[in-house]
This record gives sequence, structure tokens and C-alpha cells, in this order.
Amino acid sequence: MQSMKAFRSEFQPRNDDILLTSFPKTGTTWLIALCHNILSLDDDGKEEDDVLKKMNPHELAPPLDVNFLSDQVQDLLLDPGRSNSGCKIVHVARNPKDTLVSMWHFYNKILKPDGPFPVERAVESFCSGVLPWGPFYENVVGYWEESNRRPKEVLFLKYEELCRYPEEQVRKLASFMGRPFSSMEDGDAEVGKVLRYSSFNRLKELEVNKNGVWELHRLPNNTFFRKGTVGDWKSYLTPQMAERIDQLTQLKLQGTGLSLDDF
Repeated sequence: MQSMKAFRSEFQPRNDDILLTSFPKTGTTWLIALCHNILSLDDDGKEEDDVLKKMNPHELAPPLDVNFLSDQVQDLLLDPGRSNSGCKIVHVARNPKDTLVSMWHFYNKILKPDGPFPVERAVESFCSGVLPWGPFYENVVGYWEESNRRPKEVLFLKYEELCRYPEEQVRKLASFMGRPFSSMEDGDAEVGKVLRYSSFNRLKELEVNKNGVWELHRLPNNTFFRKGTVGDWKSYLTPQMAERIDQLTQLKLQGTGLSLDDF
């Protein structure tokens, strides 16, 4: 709490800062890689010089403060007193059921000594909002509403759209970051390069992500790479669990302009 208070009172973003604020397990690793490769296009480096071959994406965009909870970070970043800083905020949201299942697998990887965490308990924690980063829906809705109020400063992406329309969404992201691609053939080649260098399969197979460790949290890098697919929740959640989450999603998103169909 002390570090959070100090950060809230002292941190002043620069006008060229880009802050990534996604809820965990919603595509953050991929988003970091995409942003890095968009910003690195002017370097004219060869693939063997790519820093992602040596560092996990999370090392390129470390947490502002490892003690922050996501809902507290949201309060900080969306503070009206900081809204004129000129910095930009990128948020990616994901289907809540896929987010839950991905989170469940992640914790079962890092909590092995304590035994597997039952999926039934994971569903209960998710639906009650009792999570290390705070409730999922309040986080998503907060950034969604702020992106509508401040579209030049806050970009709201959807993981499923990134998967279905990668070229379109990466162009959207690059334009928001102030690094638009050309509409000509060269631009198509650049988009292809960003997507290729940032692809889930490429990152997963890099030696640093197979056997490396993120020193900040002492986590094996391979814990950040499982499947990265859409709809994997169907293999783990019962129809009753899915229905409970869907009903909660409809309730939480009511009146926001977002719906379950968006994911």
C-alpha cells in the first residue's frame, strides 16, 4: 500500500508514454510484443537482432509497480488530473470465460507445490470478483467507457478481433500509437513483419521463452505461453459454469454498449 500511495502521488507520465493496462491473461504478452515491434520498425534490424529473441515481452514493459492491483492502477491511470498528460493507454479485453480458463491454468502452473486449484473454485472466485487484481468486469467496463470519452488517449482492443482481423487491428493500434503504416505495398509488408515477429507460435518457440525466467517475479517464461486460442473454455467449463458466467456478463455489461457477442 505504501508503494502504491507513493506512486499515485509522484508518478507523472510523459506525453510520449504508452501505458498497457490489460487485465491479466487477456492477451497482454501478445500486446506488448505487437507494440514493441511497431515501435521498432524504424530500426531496420534483422530478425537475428530482435530483442524478443533474448527477452520475454514482459521484460520490455515491466509493471509500473508490482504491488498494484489492476483496479487501483485503473484509478491511477484514469485520474482526471492526469488526463492532459498526453500519454496514451492501450487496453485489450478478452472473453471472460477464456480469461478465466487461462488464469486458472496460469495459477496451476505457478502454484504446483500447493496442488491444483479446482476449476470450481476458480469460477467462484472469478464470479465474486475475488482476484489478485480485483474484479474483471469493473476493470473492462472502466476502460471501455473511458475509451469512448477519450478516444485519442485510450484505445480499447478486443482479443478476439486481434485474432480474427490481425492486419486491421494492428493498423489500428499503430495509428493510435502515432506510428501509422503506409496504405501502399510497403505498409502491407510492415504489417506482415510486425505480425510475424509478434506471433504467438514464434514467441512460444523462442529459446528464451522455453527455458528463460522473468527475474522480477522469478516466473518461468513458459508460463506465459499455453494456447492463445479463442474458445478454449469449452474444454474445461461445464454448461452450468458457462451459463453462470454468461448471465453475470450480461448483467455487468448492461447499458455499457458492450455485450457478450463482442467477444
